[in-house]
Amino acid sequence: MVGWTAAGPQFAESPAGEWSTVVLRAAEQRMVLVVEPCRDLSVAAWDQLLSGLPLTERSRIEALRRWQDRLNSATGWHLLHRLAHQHGATVHRAADGRPRADPPLDLSLSHSGRWTAVALSRAGRIGIDVEAVRSVTTALARRCLSGHELAWLDDVEPGTCRSHRFFQLWTAKEAYLKATGVGLAVDPRDVSIDCANGEPVLLGEATDSWEFSYASPAAGVCITVCAERTS
Repeated sequence: MVGWTAAGPQFAESPAGEWSTVVLRAAEQRMVLVVEPCRDLSVAAWDQLLSGLPLTERSRIEALRRWQDRLNSATGWHLLHRLAHQHGATVHRAADGRPRADPPLDLSLSHSGRWTAVALSRAGRIGIDVEAVRSVTTALARRCLSGHELAWLDDVEPGTCRSHRFFQLWTAKEAYLKATGVGLAVDPRDVSIDCANGEPVLLGEATDSWEFSYASPAAGVCITVCAERTS
């Protein structure tokens, strides 16, 4: 997989050009898009964003109470439909609420704060997680992280943001759990990630089956993609 790069709005086919930030990661079999929609989306752009979505999805989005939730959800599903369409596939919501596409495509969707991220793979499973960095209590860290991860979290150097380290770990863990399809049905402490050398690495027997890519496209934002190795 190649590095993260800034990309023009054409990659996301944004309505009325109203993405303020687009970050792209592309490879022969995978595509990742991360966008930050403009703060004040016009009525025309909002209508365009919804127009390509199935009626059931539009109704679900419009029923959400918070504007940011509606915008994030609409943006994510718009991007997924565009990416799938480029590969001649359609997207639907599975019984578990996750996006699914026609095989062999695999999809993943995440949003946090003002950021939305989607990932598509034509070879193997894929998961993505984006998180806006925020304060993390010790109690929360202990509910989410393994002993190995807690040791790295607590071994912060002067000037290092402890919360940023937490979300480096958490986005990798969440992306892996999404890719495997189990989500939070398992105890997240049973999955252990090593971020000491930069890119996340899964510890344990499955370490050679998965690869991770981490990025921080803006201050206070963490994104990790987890993809299944197929060769």
